[in-house]
Amino acid sequence: MRKWFAVLAVLVALWVSFPAQAQSEVRLSSVSVEIWPEYDKPKVLIIYHISLSPETTLPATLNLRVPAQAEVFAVAIADPVSGLLNTPYDRTVQGSWATLTITANSHDVQVEYYEALVKNGTARHVIYEWADDFNVDVFVVALQQPVGVTDMVTDPTLTKSSVSQDGFVYYRSIPQPLAAGQSFTLTADYQKTTDALSTTGLPVQPTQPLNASTPGRITMSGVLPWVLAGIGGALFVVGIVGGLYMWKSGTRRSSATRKRHTQPQLASETGEVYCYQCGKRAQPGDVFCRTCGMRLRKED
Repeated sequence: MRKWFAVLAVLVALWVSFPAQAQSEVRLSSVSVEIWPEYDKPKVLIIYHISLSPETTLPATLNLRVPAQAEVFAVAIADPVSGLLNTPYDRTVQGSWATLTITANSHDVQVEYYEALVKNGTARHVIYEWADDFNVDVFVVALQQPVGVTDMVTDPTLTKSSVSQDGFVYYRSIPQPLAAGQSFTLTADYQKTTDALSTTGLPVQPTQPLNASTPGRITMSGVLPWVLAGIGGALFVVGIVGGLYMWKSGTRRSSATRKRHTQPQLASETGEVYCYQCGKRAQPGDVFCRTCGMRLRKED
């Protein structure tokens, strides 16, 4: 009986240690961490660019730790044709950490999440920690300086770069390897007198070069037939409206003319004579109209 208990204990120990061993067997060629405080939210945006080693058999399972209170924004894998594609993941919380279980069908994985920013008046405090069971060949951190910042201090000390192409100043760590289970912690403190976000002053830029095949792009060759059709339709409507107006105007003129021509006939019943051409009343004894010269018609 004791022998069976001993065998069972060994099996349980192996089962418990298996996930950690499997996790450590997944080797990462590089992990690039971007830390953007107050970028598009009054929080800290963390972006992981993770590259699995070429020897990693796909699909591979990544158990990535993030702070339990983190707001996961996106988990994606890189497709060589379609670019980044969102991929499903499972999230389990244990203590102060949440584990994101990701099935990677590509060697490149990107994870984005927001973490709280500590604010005390004009003082800001950022803290970031890496605590995963991966062997990483190259681990590097880049801290983006928010707009309007003064007195930036980091621990460990990072190298301040000049203004990059995107218009921001970055503080970068020295690339280094990390063993499985080895942690990395970065803190940053700075002063900022406003709550303006970094995206406020950014110009709008296209995500890719514009050309004739860009989705949503409108070209003159595509619009011209519709413009001509619209002009033709407008002219057709104007023609109909104008024709109706002229027809009604002609009807009113004809009615007025008939009224003028019928006046002599009505007036003749009183014994007076009117010109049937212009409607002018004639004098007794007149044979021709004194106004238009038309011969007058007299009833017998």
